Amino acid sequence: MKNKNNENKVKLSEKISLKFRKKWIVDSTKTFLIIAVLIVAYIALNLGIQEVDLPKLDVTENKIYTLSDASKDAIANINQDIKIYAFGFTEDSSLIDLLKQYNKANGKISYEILTSETNYEMIQKYQLQDGYYALILKSGDSEKVIDPNTEFVTYDYTTYEQIDTTEQSLTNSILALTEENKPKVYFVEGHGEFSTSELGILTTYLANEAFEVETLNISTTGSIPEDCDILAIMSPSTDFLENEVTAVKDYINKGGEIYFSMDPVSAEATFPNLQQILDEYGVSVENGYIIEQASNQYLPQYPYVFMPEVSSSNKITADIYTDSSIWLMYSSRLQFKSDEELETLNVEKEILLNSSDESLYATDLSQDLNTAMQSAPVGSSDIAAILTKTLNTEGEESDDSKTSNLIISATGSFITDYTSPLSESYPMSYMASNKDFVINAMSFLGEKDNILTIRKDMSSSTYTPTTFQNNIVTAVVFIVPLAIIIIGIIIWSYRKKRK
Repeated sequence: MKNKNNENKVKLSEKISLKFRKKWIVDSTKTFLIIAVLIVAYIALNLGIQEVDLPKLDVTENKIYTLSDASKDAIANINQDIKIYAFGFTEDSSLIDLLKQYNKANGKISYEILTSETNYEMIQKYQLQDGYYALILKSGDSEKVIDPNTEFVTYDYTTYEQIDTTEQSLTNSILALTEENKPKVYFVEGHGEFSTSELGILTTYLANEAFEVETLNISTTGSIPEDCDILAIMSPSTDFLENEVTAVKDYINKGGEIYFSMDPVSAEATFPNLQQILDEYGVSVENGYIIEQASNQYLPQYPYVFMPEVSSSNKITADIYTDSSIWLMYSSRLQFKSDEELETLNVEKEILLNSSDESLYATDLSQDLNTAMQSAPVGSSDIAAILTKTLNTEGEESDDSKTSNLIISATGSFITDYTSPLSESYPMSYMASNKDFVINAMSFLGEKDNILTIRKDMSSSTYTPTTFQNNIVTAVVFIVPLAIIIIGIIIWSYRKKRK
């Protein structure tokens, strides 16, 4: 019975094959019709796919072509119309695709490709010419002009790579049109601090996130500008002058906010004037460096390059504690006055970063690492903290009381553009969440409600298919249509010989 069924199946398949050959292959007209239909279908399918707005697949490791959730959340509540005019771009460019994603996330954000045919007046107003690229954001009376050549990229002078910051710039430019709070950060210079050129990545990201950045020489100005929202003192190597100390103290008494970092310096260097400023908050930075010994928290052979323990309770570090880490190098440690003295100063402290209980602290900078480890005491060291000083203008418990915050870090090199033994390709500021820590700290000091954490690693990302994946793509794009044509020719030749 089973064999009989198989016979019937074979016979049926033969019948179908014979019928197909008689009715279609032998008939040349129908043969050509099959080939024509297949070719037309192939062409129509490709043209149709081009017209359909299919979701794009972003296969880069860091999803640099996909709008991040942070951007979507940041723009979700924008309720005023924002029009983005794009000059020099075509409909199929990656930037226009990104603008479409903004529009999809919030319909209040729209775009228009700007040409002389669509809006000649704007072309003339902004003096745009062929070969230029520009984005013009408009919302009511507010507008912002972006030069993509300078504002969508930054340059890593240590790896000689161009780094894409398109999404950060766009999102924060959109927010800047609707947000009045744009904190102004003054980076102090004149004492061997890290310059803004050495902090290029940090200052670029701050600017992208609606901060205004300037430099300040206090000895020249004699005071802190009235529009200073954050005073940034980034690891000085020489002491302040007396008039500079007076200016900073006046700034503190007005409720000024300070971000301060300090790195190990030579044993001969002293900072009595600078210490007067830190004494306002009851803190000092000890001159030495941490040697980490906790398992999996330091770079093998380089125990002075390590990951600190991160606070989970403060909003500056909460996301870093949950999702990432920080890498430090040659970090000093903080020393605080007693709790009673801090209370007298009306100062409250909260630790943000510290080393493990297994870490060592070397104080003799002249010793080699192995010698320093033999004599260094063991124990956790506080590395970064926020100190809040309450200022009463009309006596204790006054309704007019205000505060001055100092975020202090016993290391500053972790946010520079320099590389470390950890990576010869990436600067320290790009390691893990290094830049996020400082940007979040600045956002806290500047009272920015939206501490934006897009900050994807926007360095060059490429997708390299495997040999197998490449063969599949080649087959679909080239071999399949070619095979269809060859089969058609063979069938036509076979039919012709039969005649």
